[in-house]
Amino acid sequence: MSKKERLSEFNRNNILAAAKQLFLDKGITQTTMDDIAKTADYSKSTIYVYFENKEEIFNYIVLEYFTFLRDGLSYAVDSASDFTDGYFAICNTVVKFYDDYPMYFDSILGDIKVSVDETDPIPFQIYLVGEQINEIIENYFKACMTRGEIRADLDHLPQTIFALWASICGIISLANKKEEYITLKMSDSKEEFMQNGFNVLLRSVLPY
Repeated sequence: MSKKERLSEFNRNNILAAAKQLFLDKGITQTTMDDIAKTADYSKSTIYVYFENKEEIFNYIVLEYFTFLRDGLSYAVDSASDFTDGYFAICNTVVKFYDDYPMYFDSILGDIKVSVDETDPIPFQIYLVGEQINEIIENYFKACMTRGEIRADLDHLPQTIFALWASICGIISLANKKEEYITLKMSDSKEEFMQNGFNVLLRSVLPY
């Protein structure tokens, strides 16, 4: 890497670090490009050399964190001793992701554009990471199905996995947003609520 490239990467990372902190402190909507420039100690014009707008900065952060999630899920299934072990490792990886990056949970695990192409590089990379996550989980399910660890009659496996994925994320989101209600009405901690929910989902794919 040349000196110019190293400087460019250094400046970009400084801007992203400033944006992450501001998004956390003020919220994404309330943060302006002027705020980011001031916090990063750059001129506003310098910020625009590296990023077109605040949305592009946000997308860079989403891509970084989404990549962390992909790598965590890959490690989870590669290290699993059997399907149940891997399944709970997947669940716990997503739980940790929520704990580490709650502000980005809905953005990353919600709507991912499928109409992007290589002319819009960061959204396209986000889409590709999402596809890699789908592939990691689908390949794991297929291997476990071959070994007889999950039901062999699961039709339309991608749809089954997608439904499980949505349910896991929904349980995590609900547990965190409704923690007080869950504790009051169910006498469960949010961790117990999530564990119970994950168990219900697990039973739906295990052999009878």
